[in-house]
Amino acid sequence: MGCPKASVYGKPPPTDCRLPTDPNNTPRSALEKWFTKEMFQDLFPFANLGLGPNPCLPYSYEAFVIAARYFPEFATVSPNKIYTPEENYRRDLAAFFAHAIQETGENNIALYGGSMTDDQAHNCFYRGGFYNWFEGGPSSSFLDPTSPGYEPKDGNYCHESGKYCAESDELTYWFPCGGRQQRDGNVTWHTGCYFGRGAIQISYNYNYGQFNEWLLSRNITVDLMAEPNLVITKMDPPLAILASLWFYMTPQPPKPAMHDIVMGTWNSGTKNAEAGYTGPIFGPTSLIINNECNGEDREEPGGPGESRRIKAFKWFCRHFGVPAGADKLLSCKNMPVWLEQIGPHPLSWQPNWTNTWKEEPCDCAPAGYGGMIPYFHPDHYPAAFVALNARNRLKCVASVYDNPSMYSMNNKSSPCLNF
Repeated sequence: MGCPKASVYGKPPPTDCRLPTDPNNTPRSALEKWFTKEMFQDLFPFANLGLGPNPCLPYSYEAFVIAARYFPEFATVSPNKIYTPEENYRRDLAAFFAHAIQETGENNIALYGGSMTDDQAHNCFYRGGFYNWFEGGPSSSFLDPTSPGYEPKDGNYCHESGKYCAESDELTYWFPCGGRQQRDGNVTWHTGCYFGRGAIQISYNYNYGQFNEWLLSRNITVDLMAEPNLVITKMDPPLAILASLWFYMTPQPPKPAMHDIVMGTWNSGTKNAEAGYTGPIFGPTSLIINNECNGEDREEPGGPGESRRIKAFKWFCRHFGVPAGADKLLSCKNMPVWLEQIGPHPLSWQPNWTNTWKEEPCDCAPAGYGGMIPYFHPDHYPAAFVALNARNRLKCVASVYDNPSMYSMNNKSSPCLNF
């Protein structure tokens, strides 16, 4: 039995549309040797609001492989002995796809309870990924009802509830909410809107800002703080999947990268390890993406949240012919120590309070509380991120001199500013 067609919103792109390109000509990923365009199109026939995985739209195989090339360790490495290399590759891919199902899938529960068996319904339900572009889609309540999200450009403006701008002295310094306003009758529309966009819904100004910094480090000139909808509309390179893969692959202390948990290269701490929450598992990834730890529902397809992520991961693992792992470890529900409490270990670079009162140059040091400049402890994060610590320290020092007030420092209380 074939799958019923998904609801379709919007119109197909014109034949002269812009195709995804990579200005850096990044080398091909080893992922492309085994995960083909035919496999992607089979798994996501209803992508892009039911229009299908068209390369002119945000979600396509072409966009996916360009994103994967920027993260050559995604679905291509095997750092543990629990699973074979092939199993590790496919479990990594299954985890990313599972979160995309919950975040932006069609999630058509009407498939269940009718003429289909549960297995048939599963095969259609979990092929509904990469459906929505915007949080709350396909008709997002953040957008103008006359352009509710049926075209990528619809996300250029939102009303107040879609701004998702977190503010503090440090946040405003590093990731100031930008954009402009446009008045239309009694409604004010904003372009500085940081609501969820992309395959696993990057959201809030600090995530847009950190992703923007990463893009600049790859010679991709863009200003997502001023134009956050470029996450959906930019095609050189296409950002809708790239932003999500960046989030999946990048640790944000105290949280490890989801990829590192699935690969088993994370440090779970003694108590978690004693309870079995260690090595290559899926459960804590739900805690990273949305602080969800409610476990798996018994019924099918179950409700949204962690349950859907677990069920999707199990389905993709079955589809790829690899083990999902012990049921207990698919959820973080019974994990003794949550990620924020593992340690303790330093999390961010902050002014070195032991020398701010001295008459010598200001410096920064690792601190045990979170901040905008991450510190990657060698016992908890991959070497590639640990290597960023020296640069991040200098970045912190520069900010101390540039804007000491955000650290509650001034020339009288902190003489180091005079040097």
